[in-house]
Amino acid sequence: MPAMGALWRAEIDAVEFHVDGGYRFVVHRNVFRTLRGSPAAPEVCVAFVEANAEAFVVAARARIAEAASASTRAFHLNSRQVRRAMTIASQQGVDITEPVPR
Repeated sequence: MPAMGALWRAEIDAVEFHVDGGYRFVVHRNVFRTLRGSPAAPEVCVAFVEANAEAFVVAARARIAEAASASTRAFHLNSRQVRRAMTIASQQGVDITEPVPR
């Protein structure tokens, strides 16, 4: 999968990325601490999203489908949603990776 264009947003301490025509997603740094089992520097968080893009897209699309309003364009993902998507992606043969910091 091509790069997602994930970027670090220091003012909210989170990674931001966009999918499917402009839906905006943010994933707070604490989500990565939960998923990885240890604190992560901003560049590691961004690299984790990029390395596991398929799983984050699965989580994003599930979150879009659950939205209360069709006009909602911005979402947060929590660790439970991401972990669920990583399990689904893994079952579909996608390798879940822990990236080397850039």
